[in-house]
Formats: sequence, structure tokens, C-alpha cells
Amino acid sequence: MIYFPYFRGRQYDLLALKNIAQQHILPRNIIPIIEPVRDIRALPQTVAAFVEHDQPLVVIANPTVSDYALTQQKLYDWRPYAENPNLIVGHILTPTTIPGDLHATPTQQTLLVARQYDELVAAKHAEWLDDPTYLLVPPEARIRQLLTRPTGSLFDHAWIPEHDRSYADIEDGFFSEDWQTATWDGYTSVSDYTIGGAHYSEHGYPSRAVTLHLTYFAGDQLRIHRFVSDDRDDYRHPKEKFFQAVAKLAAWLPAQPAAVQTPAALALADYHVTQHFPGLGVVKRLSLEHHLQTMAGYFKEHYPC
Repeated sequence: MIYFPYFRGRQYDLLALKNIAQQHILPRNIIPIIEPVRDIRALPQTVAAFVEHDQPLVVIANPTVSDYALTQQKLYDWRPYAENPNLIVGHILTPTTIPGDLHATPTQQTLLVARQYDELVAAKHAEWLDDPTYLLVPPEARIRQLLTRPTGSLFDHAWIPEHDRSYADIEDGFFSEDWQTATWDGYTSVSDYTIGGAHYSEHGYPSRAVTLHLTYFAGDQLRIHRFVSDDRDDYRHPKEKFFQAVAKLAAWLPAQPAAVQTPAALALADYHVTQHFPGLGVVKRLSLEHHLQTMAGYFKEHYPC
């Protein structure tokens, strides 16, 4: 079983991945995917960290959620690493995808992300789908019936509150058990957008509450706990709201099993002790690092490779 956690290449997503690569904790069957969204120095630095620490990584060559792909002259290009055997070049299936993009060589693997049924039908008729090393598709019955090769599922498990709701409405809940059910549906790998979700916004959006997200395992089920600030009346005072949320995390974490008390989770909880506000970007980075540290521990125990 392979897990492909899918990241958009924002600054703090990349910093989380770079730190994880340097910790060298990911087993080889956890392979992050980066879809670049900005031409920033952290992108090639992150790719370099995975290459230098002999860990596999996927980079999407034709990103679709930002204007990054339209930038002809990249200041910080990841492509000098494209021939490294640890780097898997990924493509999103679009009407402009060409067969040569998907062909895997003996030394270079490729990955194809297919998001639309109609495009998959066309690619199948053109006999493109056997070329990539890995194929990720939405977990839909009609798509499963269409494919005859080993395939992975790509699903968005993140819940984003709408309208007048907030994360305080569901502070603890189910997140995923894809790796448990994958073989029932014939999947050989699984992928998700981690705690960040599939939605992409170039500039983000304000929130009335500060929420810390921590994934954890209860048996074989991955759950998510949300620590939400009590103050949710307006968009002001993020520092004070952070301290409200992190106080709840600091009270909850010591009662959890050792596997939940990852280095990243402990680093978050320590901000309650020091009463230091690191900024919400650092909070996001540590939450993502915690998720990868959690998944690494679980896969090493249950899917050793």
C-alpha cells in the first residue's frame, strides 16, 4: 500500500515537507505530491531535500490551480532534479496532455492524476493509461469499472464549514480509513489532500476563529481533533484566539497515547507554556508535520516496506 499525500506548493506546505525530509522519517511507501502554485525558493529547496535524503517525491509538471504554469521564466525551477530516480514527475490529465508526458522510462517514474470520467474514457480509448507508473482517480464506481490496471484513489476528506457554521460544531470526527478499505475496492494506493483540503485560494480567506487541526489514530481509523478558539465574533485578535485554541490542545495532548504526542504536536503545545504566538503560518506547518509524522508511524507498523 502506498500513500500519496497531496500538497499545494504554498510556502508553509513546502517548509513542512522540507522539515519532514530532513528528519528522514517517511517510509518509502509514503510519497508526497507537490502541485506547484508559486515560483518561490522553497520549491526547489524542498525537492532538493527529498533527493538528498534519498526519499521519493512527486512534482506535478502541469499544475492547474494557479498561474504558476503560465510563468514562462521560472526564477526557482525544480526541473534540474527531474532526472533523479527519487523524483516522480506527475501530470494532471487535461485536454492538452500528450502521451509522451506519461511514458515511464526504466530510470524515471511518472504519475497521472485523472479527475474527470470523460477525460479518462478518452485517455483509455487512446491507450494512454498503461503508460504512467501510478494512476490516481476519484473513488467512483463507474471509474473503477472503466479501469483494468492497478490504480489509486484520490479523495478530499477535509471538511470546510460553510455559512454560519464553524469547526466548533464538530470538534472531533472521522477523517479517513482509505488504506483499510482500498483493497476491497481494488486500489493499490491512496491519496488525499491531507488536512488542508482540495480547495485552493490564491490569497486565503479570513476566519472568525483560530482552529488547530490534529489527526490521530483510534485503532485503524484516522480521526481529526479541532481545537477552536472561544472568541468567534469577528476577524480581529488572532494572537489572543490562538492562545485560547492552543490552551485546549495543551490540556488534551498529555492524556493521549505516545503515538499522538509527535514532535510537531509537542512543539505546538509548548506555545501555551511560553505564551509565544509564532504566526498562523508556523501553526499550519506544524499541523502538517504532525500529520506526516502520524502517518509515518502508522505505515511503518502496518505496511512495512
